[in-house]
Formats: sequence, structure tokens, C-alpha cells
Amino acid sequence: MSTEAHRSIDVNVFKWILSNEFFNNVLIDRSDILALVQKISSAEIRFPGIEIDVKKETGRIKFHQFGFREKTDFKIEIKKDVFESETVIILVPIKVYDLEDVVKKMPVPYCHKGKKLSLLLGDTFERLKVKSQNILQNSANDDQITHYAKKNIQVALRNCYEARMLLVKIQKLGKRKPIFLAFMVNVFMINVLSYLFKMFSAYHEDKKNEKDKQKAALYDVIDYNVIMEPEVEYVSKKKIVENVMINDNYKVKWNGPVNKLLTAIYDLQHTMNEENDPMLEAEIKVLQEIISNVILDKKGNPINKLTVKTCLSESRDDKRAHGNKKFDVKKYFDL
Repeated sequence: MSTEAHRSIDVNVFKWILSNEFFNNVLIDRSDILALVQKISSAEIRFPGIEIDVKKETGRIKFHQFGFREKTDFKIEIKKDVFESETVIILVPIKVYDLEDVVKKMPVPYCHKGKKLSLLLGDTFERLKVKSQNILQNSANDDQITHYAKKNIQVALRNCYEARMLLVKIQKLGKRKPIFLAFMVNVFMINVLSYLFKMFSAYHEDKKNEKDKQKAALYDVIDYNVIMEPEVEYVSKKKIVENVMINDNYKVKWNGPVNKLLTAIYDLQHTMNEENDPMLEAEIKVLQEIISNVILDKKGNPINKLTVKTCLSESRDDKRAHGNKKFDVKKYFDL
């Protein structure tokens, strides 16, 4: 491991998500979640000299230091910086990490944009955990771990403050979805802070009970008249779907590849109208119920719920149809 790993401020990545470049782009960006992960989590490593033994140098890279669990989780790109006389090796993520922990008090994303932001935050959190565990396991001494813990916790506290200020600013605009997303980010930042305190409890004590202080500060700035409305709207929509009775006599048979149909549904979820809302907006769980109860495959069997969930998940592009094997749904809309 590089002796400089303990000097990294790895929680800075959450500040980047809060910035206009990422937070606002999640609201408008039509690219998939992997593209966003690649923008924010690619790692650039510079080596002196234009002519280097790339295979040898890449073999020495401690990929855990850069938030990758396995060597198969990234691809390598090589660039030559002739002005600096350096070779640049870039580690580019090729998969999205699913959030393994349950983030306490995390509101359920009720819209497409919320799901995308939640996936981006979850992937970033998982990469932070890999980096933190790497510090604990491979640092030269306890002083290095203490230095890493102190600096990252300081920046995590700053992230909590900036997320709170973002919420204050957005609440003034009165737009529901951005307010909900900003609130969601605040909850996530507090959980990141809590994780760091627990992970490095032997090296940096939380004498001031910072997590509870940050929660109290968040509650102080929340305008409950607006923040609760999206949740009520989500619950209301869910209840309406649950009350729908599907008659067994009404079934639809699909005689093509199942993933071609599910890819079309996925694309409709990711095709935006003029108001920048998805043409088809629904929870995956709802679509699982409807599709598995109503549509039969060419053999006359109900489409498996797990198949539906897999094909409609942002991170499972490998299971969807591509090229001329998929429907071009966008040609049906004047967008």
C-alpha cells in the first residue's frame, strides 16, 4: 500500500455528490447509474516517465486503496501526459456496488431520481468501507490510522453541515422532489459519520456525541410542511396498487424473449418527458406484482418476479437486451 493512503480524505467524494456537478445532474442526467459511478469513483494514478512497464506497474497497484473489492471490478485505461512527462493509469469501475447495510431512518426513494441518487450514494458508501478497512489492515502504525480517522471525520462533519445548508436552500424553492432528495442526502451523511466513528472507535473517540448533534441540527432546519408530503404521496400510491384485484381470467401472453419486454419497460422508466419525469414511473415491487400476475411467457408460465427485479435494476445492464435485440421505445415519443 502506498504510504500516502492514510493521508487520503476519502469522504470528500460525498462533497462532490452534493455539488452541482452531481447532485443536480442526478435530477436531469439521462445516463445510467454506472456512468455516474464512473464519473465519481474512477481512480487516477500517475507514474513518472512516458515509457514505463505498464503491466508491471499495474500489478503493483493496491486496488483496495482505491475502493475496489476485486481486480475484476475495474478496467484499466492508460494515458500519456507528455507535458508532465508522466504515464497516467486510470482504474475505471465496471460494476455498481449495492448498499449492504440498512441506513437508519433513510426514507424510501419514491421516484426514479431518488432511486438513482440512492444507488449512487450506496455505491460510494461501499467503496468508502473498502478504503477504511484497507487503512485498518495495512497501515504502518497506529498514528497513520489515527491521522486518517481524524481527517475523514472532520470532513464528514463538514459534509453534514453542507448537506444541511443544501436542504435549507432547496426548501426555499418549494419543489418537492429536490427537497426530498436533499433530505435523503442529509440522512445518508449522518450515517456515514456514524460509520466512521464506529469503524475507528479505537483511534478517535466521539467525545461530543456528534451523531446526535447532527441529527438535532437537521431536525431544526426541516420544514415539516413540505418534507412529509412526498412520503404521503408515496404511501398513497402504494395503497392504491395494493387494492387492485387482478382477475385470474385476464392474462396476457408474451411470445418473445422475456428480457426484451422487460428492457422496453426499463427504457420507458428512463425516457423522460418534457417535464423531465419518466414516461413510466412505478416501483419495481409494483411492476413485479403486475407483470408476474398478468403476463405469461411463450411457454404459458408466469414471468418470475426475480427475473423482473433483475432486469429492471439499474445495476444489471448485463441482463437487459441490447442493440437490434431491443425495442427502440424513444422513436414513439417526440422528445
